[in-house]
Amino acid sequence: MPFNKLVLSGEIDRRSWSFQLTGEQAVSKTVLHLGYQNAVVVAPEASTLEIEINGVSLIKEPVRSSETISDLQVPIPDRLLRSGDNVISVAASLRHRTDCSIQSTYDLWTEIAPARTYLSFANPGSGIHRLEDFATIGVDDQGSTQFNIVVPELDRSAVSTSIVRLAEGVAIAAGMPNQSVTVSREKAFEPGPGRMTIVLGTAAEISGMVPNLPDAAATSPVASFVDDASSGGSILVVSGPNWQAVDAAIAGIFAPLNLPDTVLRPTLSTHSWRSPDAPIFRERSRKTLAEFGVATQEFAGRRFKTDFGFGVPSDFYANDYGEFTLLLDAAYSPEVLPGSHIDIYVNSNIAATIPITQSGGAILRHFPVGVTMRHFRPGANVIGIEAVLMTEADAACAPAATARKDARFVLFDTSEFEMPNFARIARRPELAGISGTGFPYNRSEEPVALFVESTQPEALSAAATLLARMSVVAGRPIPIETMPLSAAVDRNAIFVGSIGDIQGQVLSQLGVSQEIKAIWGNGRTNNTGQEDKPDTDATFARWREELSGRGWHGRVSALQDWFSRTFDLTVGSFRLLPRDAPPYSPGRDTRMVMAQKASPGGGRTWTAVTAPNPTALRDATFTLVSENVWNRISGQIVTLNVAHDLGTISNGRVELIPTQPFSLTNYRLIAANWLSANPLSYACALFIACCLLGLATAGFLSGLGRHK
Repeated sequence: MPFNKLVLSGEIDRRSWSFQLTGEQAVSKTVLHLGYQNAVVVAPEASTLEIEINGVSLIKEPVRSSETISDLQVPIPDRLLRSGDNVISVAASLRHRTDCSIQSTYDLWTEIAPARTYLSFANPGSGIHRLEDFATIGVDDQGSTQFNIVVPELDRSAVSTSIVRLAEGVAIAAGMPNQSVTVSREKAFEPGPGRMTIVLGTAAEISGMVPNLPDAAATSPVASFVDDASSGGSILVVSGPNWQAVDAAIAGIFAPLNLPDTVLRPTLSTHSWRSPDAPIFRERSRKTLAEFGVATQEFAGRRFKTDFGFGVPSDFYANDYGEFTLLLDAAYSPEVLPGSHIDIYVNSNIAATIPITQSGGAILRHFPVGVTMRHFRPGANVIGIEAVLMTEADAACAPAATARKDARFVLFDTSEFEMPNFARIARRPELAGISGTGFPYNRSEEPVALFVESTQPEALSAAATLLARMSVVAGRPIPIETMPLSAAVDRNAIFVGSIGDIQGQVLSQLGVSQEIKAIWGNGRTNNTGQEDKPDTDATFARWREELSGRGWHGRVSALQDWFSRTFDLTVGSFRLLPRDAPPYSPGRDTRMVMAQKASPGGGRTWTAVTAPNPTALRDATFTLVSENVWNRISGQIVTLNVAHDLGTISNGRVELIPTQPFSLTNYRLIAANWLSANPLSYACALFIACCLLGLATAGFLSGLGRHK
């Protein structure tokens, strides 16, 4: 399971993802193990948990494990599993014991235990032995995939580029959502599910570490798995007679992954945690729910929900004006009362509501629902459809009413998602581009300058992990060239290092205050358990909040809050032109800062990731690239605190970067979105247009009629 936690909530919920198997695993006798626990209010006689693999139901059991985690085991039929890609689906249908209200459906849940949910194989030799089986590495019992790149001669700064490129390649080949890379001089952990040790170096450097090193490594590039007698598993050896041969071995392994920039991906690779892959929309198009993997579903409960995934490119620019359309094919029974409604969610944000006002039931045939695109982000997105159904029977809630099975709502897979044409232009700074598709580094015409202290294994681990995650979302390895942090260039660059290693001018260029060195240098972010010193900024903020409701200042503040809630208008919305934000200073509990801005020359992009010390940098980066955090990165500056909470700052000036050939249609859409995001500029432009129209009309009329 590629999750550290999987909770199926509500009356109906379903998750599907794929996993890879070797040929030996596919033909081995296999047992599926499942551990789960459910809420105490779940009625076991009316609730079921179902597991399918490759479309075949293996487990369909009543949900009856409220006191402790229950373990289920079922042998998998022969020839059901296949070499390569397999799809597993976990679905729960839950009903409340006594309550029929809509609110009670939020109390229903079933949690799948990742550490107790796995496949066991009778064939003991079903590990990874071939490069083509690389994707079968899978995950550990916490849903993570870990790579340990062992480099005995790590002190040589020239090897850092090879290390990062290898990390990018293995991450793309594995394709898992929660991947981390540890760089060390010796083995950091033993091989196992979701773990792989990779020994990197010349034949002379690693001969003592790998006793059964292939003889060919002394004369030619080698990349192969060898048995590790000490652990009983296998390790990947990448070697050669010199480092040029080692680099050739790295390039040879992952050459098929290095797609040209001119090749456009039809989908985003999300199947390892959400199946099927998310199709990418680059222009006007439509797809049915069946094409998204959503089947026709009849529902007998109170709150129906389903979702599907799709992708948009990194230069998507329609958040402030655009709408997509859902053409709903659905029906509801005569017992559904007016006041019920169908809600549309975009990335967990409610975006549209369709009230049900007609009693007696109805069939909706391609019913158009316009939904705002303001919550779209580059890369993968998720749209949820939820139907809240009220009936007189639920209001009465007679005994056994929660267990009824007569369908009251149906969503047909012929419903369609229609994407309109949208503006295509990139923004800088915008960290959502990095987390979505690796932009702008995925399009860099020259190798990206990676500034990292290569003599620090922790900093190098952080850099390798970050670039590996960026390469996965980019769909291809990002070309890089490592440089010492003291170097200075004006090109696309990424800075990864502890705060003491990042130069002050780099911080200033990225909009980060120089105070960060003093704050972190004094150890204010260290969680030592000692008594904390008073925080002036926090104290000031608390007093300002307490006094904000007093006097005329309080009334102005209340008015601003009302405008923000009602019309989504802030003080910044009424500026004629955006302005730069003041330099950012971290709070006392901040343990990592990620910032982006233009390079000093203005034509390139700089991004920095920094933390108080190398160990904190490595650990924070591992958290940053996890699936549940990575997809929420956006804005100019992102922070991570000691509680792993993500903070976003995006109130500075944003530059628009053309990515498409000149087109009047595209520039019209760009202008529409920019004016929608800057209402005062729009009002001024409208006022000027009205004045010009008035003058033109007056001039035209002055030449008509009689003149004395």
